[in-house]
Amino acid sequence: MKTPCSPLASCARPRPGRRHHAPGLCPHATPSTCPDNPALRDRWCRGWCGGWREFSGFALVACLVVALLLASSCQEFFGTGPKGTLLVNVPELCPPSTRAASGFPDVGTFRVRVSDSSGQVVCEKDYAHFPDELPVQAGTYTVSAESDDFPAPAFDAPQWGDTQIVSVPAGGSVTANLACHQLNSGLRLDVDASFREAFPDGSLTLKGPGGALRYAYDETRTAFFLPGSVTLSLDDGGYAQTLLTRRLEASQMLSIRLSANIGQRAGGISIQLDTARTWLSDHFVAGDGDAHELDGAYDVAEARTRAGESGVWVHGYIVGVATNTRKISVTPPFTKNTNLVLGARASTTDPDYCLSVELPAGAVREALNLQDHPELVGRGIYIRGDLVAAYYGIPGLKAPSQYQFR
Repeated sequence: MKTPCSPLASCARPRPGRRHHAPGLCPHATPSTCPDNPALRDRWCRGWCGGWREFSGFALVACLVVALLLASSCQEFFGTGPKGTLLVNVPELCPPSTRAASGFPDVGTFRVRVSDSSGQVVCEKDYAHFPDELPVQAGTYTVSAESDDFPAPAFDAPQWGDTQIVSVPAGGSVTANLACHQLNSGLRLDVDASFREAFPDGSLTLKGPGGALRYAYDETRTAFFLPGSVTLSLDDGGYAQTLLTRRLEASQMLSIRLSANIGQRAGGISIQLDTARTWLSDHFVAGDGDAHELDGAYDVAEARTRAGESGVWVHGYIVGVATNTRKISVTPPFTKNTNLVLGARASTTDPDYCLSVELPAGAVREALNLQDHPELVGRGIYIRGDLVAAYYGIPGLKAPSQYQFR
């Protein structure tokens, strides 16, 4: 005969050296029956508890998996309040048909990250798998895309990307257009025969932000660095000397030719900056189209070389005001309202990488002059006008007829 086993009945008999359920508390959640034999009853009860523990563990693992899937699925951002829709667009760096020859990466592999105003990541995915529409709470978001991490100097490792801050309205949608450009800088050395002959046992080192690279005489690759100062040094038989230090901005690619000029009375090293081979990678991004159209706008570097062209679009970042020949004021208050200066990046201040823009009297001056609108510093902008060789001592743009903020 079997004895009914209720939730308050004891199913186990204490045994020395073993763990048991507390007397009077059966682990069963529903009424059942227990075997009459104490040994069978104890074994049956412990088997039921083991099965319950296995089920509980499985349920916990399943819940964690579901939570991880939800966290990585970029579904609607949790929270209360009005919602909006965010769209992200990352244009190709070049036509897919020419990608292999150009060396540009596939933007589909770029990592896209969306963060809210508190820094919390709302969504992070490869662009190829990023949702067409991302529901989010109304508010301000930082949207970025990067081709790869770049923690330290490396050979043949250009890093591409862009970052935009957008405001998503309640019940509306906004598109973040990420115009990816090269984020790091590159430097390539051309060591000619005279230098090799003068320093046959020499060793070259390039040192920049984040580390250093040994550069062999016969190296053909390009060394990439984070933007900043890069120093070239020569170690010749234990005697080290600095040959030059050059500051490289983001997207700048510099080629340097090294030669040695050894005379009868004195010796020396001649360092030639091969300007014919100095280029900005942004040229390949924006300069492929017709600059008379917005989509084909020149970047600042390209515009500086296009003096004489009329009615063309240029894009850059407002960095300040030209106050005199090759002099730029970058902090308010500004004392002039007749011009502004564009840089390749919002942080650019070197006149060699800027474009001055005339602001003639009228609507354009009223809308863009920094004397009245200092908040425009750092804003990306497209401006259409005529390119000239010099305006305030640097290449410039005159007679602006149209503008559009990025």
